[in-house]
Amino acid sequence: MLKKRQSYIIDILHDQDQWLTGKSLAQMLQVSDRTIRSDIDAINREYQQEIILSNKRLGYRLDSSAFSAMEIQPNHVIPQTPQERSIWIVKELLFHSQELNLFELENRVFVSGYSIDNDLQRIRKMIRHYRLEIKRSKNFIRLVGEEDEKRRLYRQLLTDEVQGNFTNLSSLATLFVHFDFLRMADLFTDICSEYPYQIKESLFPIVMIHAGVAIERILNGNYMEEMDLPREDFDQTAEYRISHTFFEQVSKVCRLALVESEIIRFALLLCSCNKQQDFMQEEELTAIVKNVLRKIDENFDIDLSADQVLLSGLANHFSSLLERQRTQTQMSNVYLREIKRQYPLIFEMAVHAGEVLSGELGHKVEENELSFIALHLGAAYDRVNSPSKYRALLIIPHNQLLAKPFTDKLHQRFEDRMSIVFQYSFFDERQVEALAPDMIISTAALKHRLSIPTLQLSLLFGYEDESKVFQLLNQLDRERYHEQFHKMMEHLVQKKLFYREESVANSREAIAFLCDQLIGQGLADEAYKADVLKREGISATSFYQGFAVPHAMERSTSESCIATLTLDKPIHWGNFEVRLVILLAIREVDSQLMRIFFDWLSSLVMDPQKLTALVNSRSQEEFMANLFQ
Repeated sequence: MLKKRQSYIIDILHDQDQWLTGKSLAQMLQVSDRTIRSDIDAINREYQQEIILSNKRLGYRLDSSAFSAMEIQPNHVIPQTPQERSIWIVKELLFHSQELNLFELENRVFVSGYSIDNDLQRIRKMIRHYRLEIKRSKNFIRLVGEEDEKRRLYRQLLTDEVQGNFTNLSSLATLFVHFDFLRMADLFTDICSEYPYQIKESLFPIVMIHAGVAIERILNGNYMEEMDLPREDFDQTAEYRISHTFFEQVSKVCRLALVESEIIRFALLLCSCNKQQDFMQEEELTAIVKNVLRKIDENFDIDLSADQVLLSGLANHFSSLLERQRTQTQMSNVYLREIKRQYPLIFEMAVHAGEVLSGELGHKVEENELSFIALHLGAAYDRVNSPSKYRALLIIPHNQLLAKPFTDKLHQRFEDRMSIVFQYSFFDERQVEALAPDMIISTAALKHRLSIPTLQLSLLFGYEDESKVFQLLNQLDRERYHEQFHKMMEHLVQKKLFYREESVANSREAIAFLCDQLIGQGLADEAYKADVLKREGISATSFYQGFAVPHAMERSTSESCIATLTLDKPIHWGNFEVRLVILLAIREVDSQLMRIFFDWLSSLVMDPQKLTALVNSRSQEEFMANLFQ
């Protein structure tokens, strides 16, 4: 039986994944070098093999192959970098502890009090835009503030954490170190194309991760228990034949055993992606999934209930989980630790989901299962939170060696605005239509009947090519913002906030009138009114076409809205005569609406006919009709 300190040594070496000197370990654990040597010997004796390697010059390192093969589970994830520690501390304060003991904190993350002090300074900077505060009382710290602010902080940290990783195969590939995950994904895609067989693009990363786990386990000599075909003709299905071909080719590339039980299980996974459950079972599973998502919404204020891909994916996963429990089959997840470390906030959502699931099933859901649930939730949050990236499909009829520099340049220049979802060496109109990308980029002349914007670029990708991509993205932005603007304005321009007056004395009176209406309806306070007037005093918000858009600098309202005032008699506002006043009141959490609004505003100043129609509108209904002309 290992001592607690010896378990910590395994944790630290696993997290470091590199050589670490005995002196460094001794400092972390506040013991002598001799004690570390004794602990290393005791660990290797306990497991009857050298799972911790020793080197007189380099120190100690965990033998990852031996570690994985023995299925040793470290006790907990130890955050390593200052950023990881900061987020870990915030997560602890948000979900697990009202306060943290600083001395205990040093021992839990193996750093000095000086490092913890630096982490607290980093956290204070992190939360400076929130109405939150880290309060320190002797040896304890607390996160103080309103619940809505804590949730807002959580959502921002979650957004920073995800950053497209759960739908980005390149990011997911970093979870697998013993084989080329991207090559396996390409291999599977080619096999599906040969049959042909289609998998929803949104499910593809999840399917490939399941395949990756199976390959990783087999490479380490761990196989699923033997199982029979679910029915006699199952080996004739497209799913089974694809699975068999895939593992047959993988076994040649990776030199691993061809395991029938793995083939069957992967084929069943493919079936679950394309087929419905039994009606009664589906109804029960759907109810469980909805309860899980309701719990997440209640605890994190994140509504994923409209994501049909997530609903389907979780239902299929829960169905498989029930089957594993019925047959008492354990599922190992080789990247559980990486999920917990790299995506702690997503994992926290999975923990809450697991609570609901445990209540429904009557017993605890294991961590391995939680990490798979985290993958589904992470991908869903990715989809919800990254709507701005356009999906590009590449057609490059050249070998990989020539294509890679082209794709690398394209990714580096435009990764913040578009994602390359698939890359093919030939064009298949049926396949492309099924994928429904936002744009097609080809290095060869391409003609087709699809209504998808298509660019032909040089394989060398020069400045002219970059300009073409930039122009197309701008065009797509304009089209997207047009749709977003319609939805936004339907919500913001409320009938109760539309006013028509014969006249007001001046701009200050106009602003005061509209702000007072918001205050009277409980949507704003006097501080907001003062902030709008302060912003107007810096520079007039009027335009020569006869309208003004006053707005606040810092203060926000309790609800995002637009108050509108049209005047029969113009007033002098800045350097212009104004008859239309649009008071923009946007909550801080809806800051993205500002960008959409001002994009529309820039087009409005170039359209005098629309502007005249808006100014002359006699009612909110007429105003909205003219707005959307």
